[in-house]
Amino acid sequence: MRRSLKALAPAALLLLLACDSRSVAPVYAPWEEGLTLGFENPALPESQRFANRLQVRVAKSSLAPGTPRLVQLDLASVRGQMSLFLRPQDGGVQLLDSQEHLLAQLLPPGFPNRETWTERGIEFRVIGRAAWSGASLLPATAAPVGVWVEARMPGGLRRRTLYLPDLGEVETQEQRDGEWVPVNRLVSRGFTDLPALQPR
Repeated sequence: MRRSLKALAPAALLLLLACDSRSVAPVYAPWEEGLTLGFENPALPESQRFANRLQVRVAKSSLAPGTPRLVQLDLASVRGQMSLFLRPQDGGVQLLDSQEHLLAQLLPPGFPNRETWTERGIEFRVIGRAAWSGASLLPATAAPVGVWVEARMPGGLRRRTLYLPDLGEVETQEQRDGEWVPVNRLVSRGFTDLPALQPR
């Protein structure tokens, strides 16, 4: 009996290591193809919120072991449509143009363990982890705990953004007259397919 237990111990250890999800760093950006997110500005009058809603859809995601290599986001609102590209890498997220040229480093490599950084004159600092108040939108398997990041603009304006794994930004607040006012919030989450092309 002891011999069989000794033989099983290494196999059990390998199985535990293979199932250890901590070996893969979370991606603080949307990356699953078809994932469609809707955002509203709660600071607007209720009659204007839906009309000014922004829809973000993951159009393409080039997967690599551990993290997606390149993600195409299609944005749509009443003002028009555009595409952006993200490259998650080492915990960070880069914003790219259609030729994959770097436009901005949205989150730095090592995020969220890197506590402070500066990007294009804006000072960022990690405030800490917190559960998102809108987590009822998420599936039961999703992590409702994210990371708050504060941004201080050169003119003194301060913003706070909560990032969740696999979604990225879910809420942004702006400091106005000493109070934190939500100005962007995730209000819908689902999956949509591209419309099928009709034969001519």
